[in-house]
Amino acid sequence: MGAKSDKIILYTSQSPIVIKTLLKQKVCYVKREYIVKKYQEVSSIFLEAYNWYIYKAQNIVKKPEYAEYPFWTFTKADYAEWYPGNYMLTLEVPIEEVIFFKVQDWNKILNLKYLAAGEEDEKKHKAMLVKQNISIESDIFTKPFYPNLKSEIKKSWGNLFKYDKLIKSGAIQEKNLQVGLWELRKEWIISIKENTF
Repeated sequence: MGAKSDKIILYTSQSPIVIKTLLKQKVCYVKREYIVKKYQEVSSIFLEAYNWYIYKAQNIVKKPEYAEYPFWTFTKADYAEWYPGNYMLTLEVPIEEVIFFKVQDWNKILNLKYLAAGEEDEKKHKAMLVKQNISIESDIFTKPFYPNLKSEIKKSWGNLFKYDKLIKSGAIQEKNLQVGLWELRKEWIISIKENTF
């Protein structure tokens, strides 16, 4: 997985301002205003998922006072969405600073969908959607008719973190993971590469 004893190699694509801040101040945090600016008119949907993540993730890895939102990093560079003008950071991070989860699981949460515990749970949920005549699952969040279902979906999101303990304990080996960090530290940087394409 790219781990060296109690550390792990991670990749993240970041904007020039993040790199400048990180190199100058030796640490960088994500602020709420950056999320709103990045996602603009759909930021409220992202913030629903992000706020849930913060509430739960701070119980896994303590959130520093100045961190408002997480940085997303990956165990494979391919997943890091390296946009022109951005920089690819390769980091070596202490394992106790990271929160592991699957990329596709986080994408379900971002789309305000149910995150099943397994195949049977998924089948049961899909049958319930058909029975309730719900064709667009995100309607459960965006329309006021489904408070109980909304609560069930949010509860299912706890399945996001099921891999964290298993990976940290060495019980499973997973290669393609997304990793949440509360901060970026200059001392973690192995390399910085600019995307000039």
